Amino acid sequence: MKKHNIIAMALTSLMALPVIAQDSTPAVGDILQGINMFTPEEGDPAYKVKANEKYGTQWGVDMAYGLWNTEKVSDVKRHNNLALLHAQLNQRLIEDKANGGTWLRVEFSGSWGLDRESAQSDTFFTEAYATASGLHADAMGPHEGIFPEVALMQYFAGKRACLIAGMVNLTNYFDAVSIANDSFSSFTNDGFVNSTILPLVDSNIGGILQVELNRNNYMMVAVSRTGCDSGYNPFNSDYCDGYAVVGEYGHIFADGAATLRINPFYTSTDVDMDDGTGERRQNAGLVASIEYTPCDPLTIYSRAGFAAKQYLSNSAEFSAGANIKLFPSREDDFLGISYGVFKGQTPCDGERAEHNREQVLEVMYSFQVNDYFKVVPHFQYIANPAYSTSSENILWGVQAVFSF
Repeated sequence: MKKHNIIAMALTSLMALPVIAQDSTPAVGDILQGINMFTPEEGDPAYKVKANEKYGTQWGVDMAYGLWNTEKVSDVKRHNNLALLHAQLNQRLIEDKANGGTWLRVEFSGSWGLDRESAQSDTFFTEAYATASGLHADAMGPHEGIFPEVALMQYFAGKRACLIAGMVNLTNYFDAVSIANDSFSSFTNDGFVNSTILPLVDSNIGGILQVELNRNNYMMVAVSRTGCDSGYNPFNSDYCDGYAVVGEYGHIFADGAATLRINPFYTSTDVDMDDGTGERRQNAGLVASIEYTPCDPLTIYSRAGFAAKQYLSNSAEFSAGANIKLFPSREDDFLGISYGVFKGQTPCDGERAEHNREQVLEVMYSFQVNDYFKVVPHFQYIANPAYSTSSENILWGVQAVFSF
């Protein structure tokens, strides 16, 4: 799961630093620290170590109340009154100041319907809304409470490399566009939170190798099983019947104000057919994203990708968006606007969908009340949702988010 402090912390901290200052040069390991850790331990002269972090304990919690409604869909719940929780912990097990040490990573996500009219423990109302319009898709699965990640993290090579292994959540590391990677603080449509093409699974056994090449470049590669749904036992071979390989090359440029990510992937999955037989299906593709902060009030991003096959995910996607600070006196408030086009998959039965393009527009505003509390209203317009269900959907909602 994502939080504002995953890879976005590293990149935004680099953007915020005055590049003309001598002490603003990123230290060795800053990129990997920004991806994996919950606080900017290095590279930010203004950061002060908290007492609990001296003992190697880092944690973050997002709690939210969400009210969501849809205006167009008649066969799903129109109203959803939800409580949401997302928590992460990094606990240092072995200290090694030279190399970064050994850490335990634990993540918990949950969502609960607060009344009988609200979705309780299913996937909310995502399927009827559209294939690319799940709410909180980065944090919420088909269970009220799940552990998407429990893994060991070992730094080495003077903090320039890291190995993460166990039950991993790939969304914490890959395709982490800073303004479109946290559904508690920015866009909630899952077509914007992460690529709809990349196989970024959670709750599956796997490993990630990260290497910081230099102050401007890094690489990652992950191998993970894919067949275990969120919340199920990843050691149960009845569910784990496939694997995915995901890579990322990241390049930071424009004095830290811009980041380019390139993500190749390959999947191999066993699919049960209607006649009782099985079929091995492979897929491969490429996703690329870029984000840029030309000035403090504006950050823009764009993401595009394609897949060789259509039966395991969308076959093509393009999205672009921006965060805009409208009022100089409200430094932490911003308006978010994003638009995406998604080319649909071919159903397993071979029938053609009524439409093969889905379009999504989302507008949101983050109003920061204080250091711990924000109010975030959202609006979504979806054309050709799920490619055939109806001509359009309209969603609106508001979240009250408490973070600490």
